[in-house]
Amino acid sequence: MFGKPKASSFNNIMAVKDYTKTVKAIEEGTLPVQFDRKIYIDLFKSQVAKVDNIKDLGKFIKLTKKSKADVLHFWEGLIVGGYTLIAVKYDEKTPNFERLCNNNTLKFVCTL
Repeated sequence: MFGKPKASSFNNIMAVKDYTKTVKAIEEGTLPVQFDRKIYIDLFKSQVAKVDNIKDLGKFIKLTKKSKADVLHFWEGLIVGGYTLIAVKYDEKTPNFERLCNNNTLKFVCTL
């Protein structure tokens, strides 16, 4: 079926400050990251969906099957703050997903 990715194709949500610039900097190696750069590059390649505006946030929330009442204000705040929310697939045990995304540029949002 075309269009919607299945919810099972991703298991984490992360927020990325200034998405395009950050991805480019990580790929070029100009942005220092806590773990191996390849992990982050693979993480961005595994993204299933992304949202960077309030208009499309409702569709993104529906895709994640989260309660809109629980996440709307927090996720809106991230978007207004210049973050892009992305749904990614990450199955590795080490490093933990929360530890990968624990700075001002990459933020852990939730695990599904």
